[in-house]
Amino acid sequence: MGGKKKGKPKLAKELAAIKEKEKKKEEKKETKVYTGILVDQKILEEIKKDIMKMKYVTPYLIHSKYNIKYSIAKDIIELLESQNLLKAVITGRRLGIYIPVSSAS
Repeated sequence: MGGKKKGKPKLAKELAAIKEKEKKKEEKKETKVYTGILVDQKILEEIKKDIMKMKYVTPYLIHSKYNIKYSIAKDIIELLESQNLLKAVITGRRLGIYIPVSSAS
């Protein structure tokens, strides 16, 4: 009732293949590097000026207006919040709504 039993040579080959796959995965992990914010300083300064004129700011507004990735827009907002240029009004898992500090008063 059972299937044919595997011999030792086949099993050894399979183990060697599994080890090679694990090595390749480890190599991929080592080459992965965090890129950080990839935006020119000029664009960042322009974003800072425009944000002060807006009533509220979301990552989507920055993403759509400046044609940058959504994740980078979130990073920029996080950077501006750490510089006390933005204040969080509502934050959640998916969306954050921020207002400029000058209009927060």
